[in-house]
Amino acid sequence: MAATIQLFLPQQYSATIPVPQEGSTLKAGAFPQNQTCDLSAADITGLCEQTAADFVGFLDFPISDCGLPHPLVSGQLETPHNSLIVCRLNGATLFGQAWDTLTPTAASLALNPLEHALVLFRKEDLQNLQNLKANNHLLWQAFIQLIQAEADCQILDAVIDLDDYHGFPRHLPELAPHEPGSEYEWLYSLLQAYQPEEDLPNISSRPDAKAVKAGLLCIHDYLEESHQYSQSVQHDGRHRAGDYWHHIMHRREPDDSNAKYWSRAVGHHPLLNELPDVIAPLFAQFGDNQVLDWQTPLVSSGKWSLNEFVDCCAESAASGNASLDTFARQSQWIEMQLLLQRTSLDATTG
Repeated sequence: MAATIQLFLPQQYSATIPVPQEGSTLKAGAFPQNQTCDLSAADITGLCEQTAADFVGFLDFPISDCGLPHPLVSGQLETPHNSLIVCRLNGATLFGQAWDTLTPTAASLALNPLEHALVLFRKEDLQNLQNLKANNHLLWQAFIQLIQAEADCQILDAVIDLDDYHGFPRHLPELAPHEPGSEYEWLYSLLQAYQPEEDLPNISSRPDAKAVKAGLLCIHDYLEESHQYSQSVQHDGRHRAGDYWHHIMHRREPDDSNAKYWSRAVGHHPLLNELPDVIAPLFAQFGDNQVLDWQTPLVSSGKWSLNEFVDCCAESAASGNASLDTFARQSQWIEMQLLLQRTSLDATTG
C-alpha cells in the first residue's frame, strides 16, 4: 500500500504549494512561521495532529509540482518499514556524498538534512519522540535521535528541483567564529557523546577515527574541543587528518602563524589534489576582482594551497569585502565537509 504524505511549507511560500494530482497520495499545506527552525514542539505536535497522513514532511523552500519527483506525487512510494525518507535537493552534492561515505549518525551530525533535502518523518515515530530539548532546530534534533535509535532511513534516488537552493546551508560557518550560544547546547551534547570508535565499522586507523570527532566539532565551531582531539593524534593517521583539522582550527581562531605551522605538518594530503577541481567553479559566481585575484594562487597549480587560503581568509577579515567573505566561507564549507569524509574513509579502509 502506498504511503500518504502531508508536506508542510512556511506560510510565505503558500502561493507555491502545488495542487495535488488526481490519485496523488501527497497533500501540501502551510505553517505560519518563516522557517522550520522557528517551529516549537507544540507547533510540530499541532501539525501532526491535523493530518491523517502516514508521513509528514517539511521543506524551507518554495516549490512547484513540476519540481517534486514522480515517486512523491504519483502515489508509488512504498515504505512499509521506514521511519525516515530523505529526498535530496538538486545540487546537494556534498550532502549526498556525506550519506554515501559517512555513517548515518556522522552524516546527520555533519549537516542539517532539512537544509539540503525534503525529510519525511513517519508521523507516529515523530510524535513518540521523547526528551527533545527546546531549541531552534527541533526537527534536526528529532532526525538525529531517530538515526541514533537505528530507525530505518530511505534515501531516494530522485531529487527535487528548486530555484532557491545552491548547495550550501543558509548560514555558512564564519571564518573566525565565536563559541556557539546556548541554543546549540543540544548539538554540543550530541557531539560530545558521539564515539567514532563505536560508530565506525571495521576501524583500521584509530587516530583517524579520533580525528573524525575533531572534524565534527570544528565544523560546528567548537574549536577548543576540536583542538583537544586533533592534538591527541598529531602526526598520526593514514594521511595525518588530525594535523589537517589542527591546521583548520588555528586558521579559524584566527592564529595565522600557527595555522601555517600545521599546514607544514599536514604535508601532502590527497584532498589537496581534489579541492581545486571542486572549488574552481565558485569563481564564476563572482565578478569582484578581489575574489578573482585568488584564483591563481589557490587553484591554478592543480593543488590546493593551505597557506594561500590562510592569507585569503585574513584578507577577507581585514577588507570586509562581502564577496570575498562569501567565497572564503563557501570554500571552507567544501573543505571541511570533504575532509570529514576523507577522514572517515582513512579510519575504515586499509
